[in-house]
Amino acid sequence: MLTHHATINNMLLRPVASPGSRASRAGRHRLARTFLASAVAATFAVCSPPAHAEEDTQAWASVIATGAVRGDLFLWLEGQARATDDIGGGSQVIVRPAIGARIGRDAHAVVGYAYVRTDPEGGAVTHEHRPWQQVQFAPIRLRSGAPLVISRTRLEQRMVEGRDGTAWRLRQFVRVQVPIAKPGGLQAVAFTEGFFNLNETRWGVRDGIDQWRTFVGVGFPVAERARLEPGYLNQRINRPGDDRVNHVLSATLFVRL
Repeated sequence: MLTHHATINNMLLRPVASPGSRASRAGRHRLARTFLASAVAATFAVCSPPAHAEEDTQAWASVIATGAVRGDLFLWLEGQARATDDIGGGSQVIVRPAIGARIGRDAHAVVGYAYVRTDPEGGAVTHEHRPWQQVQFAPIRLRSGAPLVISRTRLEQRMVEGRDGTAWRLRQFVRVQVPIAKPGGLQAVAFTEGFFNLNETRWGVRDGIDQWRTFVGVGFPVAERARLEPGYLNQRINRPGDDRVNHVLSATLFVRL
């Protein structure tokens, strides 16, 4: 069952530490240090962009809905709309359905498909098809059992219409969420995610680091089964010439079905 105060990133994970355990207290201390380090890193990313980089301002809006199917199975439905090229010059739309299952007391696995339509300013429209697989767990929790630190590993197979070759990409995501108010209320959120290409393709993918994202923001309930997380996301894309740094106003709505 999904807990009443859970967000999309914690509701699929069960408590593993007792309320008063030493491990729980030590985990909170480690979390505080991790959160501060993430916030400092994000600040440097915002205030000190690379000397040689193309910069852009964007706005991303996402809705992620999850609901139980049967037993340990659950459904994941995600949609994103992105305004790029100084918010309005270009656009990107992502539709990402998936099915998941618990694979342990503290972990779950997900398999899904993503369709990505990209319409850049002054460029050609592309249609990408992206099967993906993911494992997620929570190594550190609150006394209540709610996750404080969440780790997610995702593997993607990227195929673009009209281009030969499949690009394999690994994504490693670490999220920290610190309660500010009562349980289920306002919380500070920070995450970082690295994207790593595992091969090269004729359509331009190079192996190695593809991009890095860092987010800082807040989360709060907007309805009994919905939470909103607005904030700032810094995206640095590794390119052969000058890198690209996107400054993103991001907002994600998490819904429990």
